[in-house]
Amino acid sequence: MQNPLDHAARVLAETDPVRRYHAAKAAAEAAAAPYKQAAEEARAQLIAQHGGNVAAAARDLGLTRQALYQGGKRDAAKGSGTAGAEQIQPARHFDSPEQARDALRDWAYEQQEVTDRLDVLLLGALAAGADPVDISEDSGVSLDTLRRIRPAGNITVSRLDEYGPEINDFARAVRARAAALRTAATSTAEHRAADIWHHAAREIARNAAPVALMPDDGPRKEDFGTIDEFIEAVVSRKRSEEEEAEDTKPLSPSASAGPDAYLAATYLAFRREATRGPLWSERTPEEAAAGEAVQAAFGELADAILHLRTTGQVPPALLTEAS
Repeated sequence: MQNPLDHAARVLAETDPVRRYHAAKAAAEAAAAPYKQAAEEARAQLIAQHGGNVAAAARDLGLTRQALYQGGKRDAAKGSGTAGAEQIQPARHFDSPEQARDALRDWAYEQQEVTDRLDVLLLGALAAGADPVDISEDSGVSLDTLRRIRPAGNITVSRLDEYGPEINDFARAVRARAAALRTAATSTAEHRAADIWHHAAREIARNAAPVALMPDDGPRKEDFGTIDEFIEAVVSRKRSEEEEAEDTKPLSPSASAGPDAYLAATYLAFRREATRGPLWSERTPEEAAAGEAVQAAFGELADAILHLRTTGQVPPALLTEAS
């Protein structure tokens, strides 16, 4: 029998990266094949020991019934060495590869949002006292994953009252901050940061605090020195309301789970944008400054959401600007 270490040494000594890649992949699959076969045989034996009860076998392995079943199907498919599956319905039509890739990126974004929602959902279930085995069965997440995400100490639970006024106050405060930034902006970086706050204000209001979108009493003539100023304020208000009405994008999937779930996912999305790294290093100084301002804006928004969910209160700095 060939020594695996000798085989590995020859693969690593291959100088052509294409040949080395394919050789390494083939060697890894060949080396793993006996273990995959042993795992499949053990899986079948365990199910047989439980009299065909897949759920019971899955519990012994720390898996869900679905994961154990699907894992067996995947292993069988990988081991068959054949290609070609039965197509049940026509594939989607795309006019170009670019259009297809755009759709794939949209799908990946949606999957990321689902992932963003999952950890806080699982931790919430653990904090509520749900049995980890039940959580695993209901969610399809392995017990190992539950153990991985569980903190060493107590689980911190959101203190946000979804039926209290704080969410609407928060949305209005973010909108006031966005308006203040737009008014004060003079540089490209400041305008970009203001745009991020403005977009965030609209999305938070639409998905978590629709009451914040309700109009107030509107401009009053007695509050303005001249009739022209009053007319300008009315026109500006009308333009703003039309801008809100034109935003017909569907609500975020997280919004259906409630404001707190939406804000939890939004926090992670904003934090990700704030920590992407030096995306602007190869651009002009002005573009680099704008990129840094955008990342800073996302960081400030993430911090504000974290404060709201952790304390149940609107950050004082935002309340000061909104007043």
